[in-house]
Amino acid sequence: MVKKTILLCIAVFSLLLTQAQQASNINGTFSAAPYQKVSLFKVYNGRLVELATSTPGSKGQFAFRFTPEYEGLYLVGAGSSQNQQGLHRFYFKGGEELNLILSKQGYELTGKNSKENQALYAWDKQSATFKGKGTSLASMTTYVDFFPEVEGFKNKVAEIGKSVKTGNPKFDTLFPRIVDFDFAYYTISYLYMPRTAHPSKEEMSAYYTSFNPDRYLTDELLTLPYGDRFMSILVFKKVDLSSRPSFEDQVASIPSDILKGQFVVNRLEGARSYNDFLAMSEQYGKHFTLEEQKQRVSAVGAKLVETKTGVPAFKFAFPDVDGKKIALDDLKGKVILLDLWATWCGPCRAEEPHWEKLNEEYKDKAVAFVGVSTDQDKPKWESYVKEKQLKGIQIHAGAGNELSNAYKVNSIPRYILIDKAGNLITADSPRPSDPKLKSLLDEWLKK
Repeated sequence: MVKKTILLCIAVFSLLLTQAQQASNINGTFSAAPYQKVSLFKVYNGRLVELATSTPGSKGQFAFRFTPEYEGLYLVGAGSSQNQQGLHRFYFKGGEELNLILSKQGYELTGKNSKENQALYAWDKQSATFKGKGTSLASMTTYVDFFPEVEGFKNKVAEIGKSVKTGNPKFDTLFPRIVDFDFAYYTISYLYMPRTAHPSKEEMSAYYTSFNPDRYLTDELLTLPYGDRFMSILVFKKVDLSSRPSFEDQVASIPSDILKGQFVVNRLEGARSYNDFLAMSEQYGKHFTLEEQKQRVSAVGAKLVETKTGVPAFKFAFPDVDGKKIALDDLKGKVILLDLWATWCGPCRAEEPHWEKLNEEYKDKAVAFVGVSTDQDKPKWESYVKEKQLKGIQIHAGAGNELSNAYKVNSIPRYILIDKAGNLITADSPRPSDPKLKSLLDEWLKK
């Protein structure tokens, strides 16, 4: 009897091992004109990592054959890791087939498919309205019609989750959580999408007023393709952005240390200077518990090391309104404040009165105020400078210039401070409207 039991265990183990090593096949077509590329993604810590791509044939057909790295969710479609519109989620464990038709409206399963993917397909059809309205910029719905739909459906979510029995214990345990998280993601995302009208607190329906973000701020988020995005939305919902919470308050609101680390790393990847990177890393480094988080932090540090205080500043040379080239070397001996701006930029124009005031206050000191235009339309910039009689040195770099590229400037206004020797002080200086800028100028004038 013992021998038979051992042999049975060995057989089951061998079957599971063989299944885990088996390749899965994906066969699909586009119902209309095909996209140029179809991608296959895995989910890695709440984000997507591209595994493979397929170029559709003349009739829109595409295919993948891959061995799943893990049993769980993968995505297929014409979207990207940054824009998941056009991507669809499926379940793979190895050895199954996925047959589907893709269209701009979504997808349809055809032919032979696993019970797990049939269950996901049925849920995707049931939740399509909420996904479309909650996560798509194209949706023109308002809360007046959306909230009643949410209230009418919310009590069905748990029942739908429990209704699926595929015979795969792992999937059957996971499915209710997928349904629950999906519905929450679609409905809460709705509040943070651009709309023609937004509800006041008094107009929120019962689902929203009783919603508990902590129910979803768990490490399970990292197994979901929208995990990173949903985590941020849940934090915003919990701390109430209208109260202008500090970043420290936002981090403190997250119950899980792993998610704290994930939230901070996401913010770190947007750091503009090495000094900001160091300060944030030192303050929140204890939360970087996953190896991938540590790797991402190291990559950010390596990228920003060129913005470290004391390194030589980028040597620019751009023409002023008279066509004369003004270079960094021409300004040595002065503390230099660069203002990367454009005539079409509202926040840039809002800083102009403060810029003018600073110029006046420091006119007899060794400070060079240099406005660096990123306007594509040079004549418009010239007219604007002359009409406004802007103070300081005004030069034109144009769109996509070397200075912007050197400091990875992807939004303006952006202020860069350089010392008297031509070395970088900070690649992300406080704005003229911020009193901290005057303190920095005074500090470096003394050196």
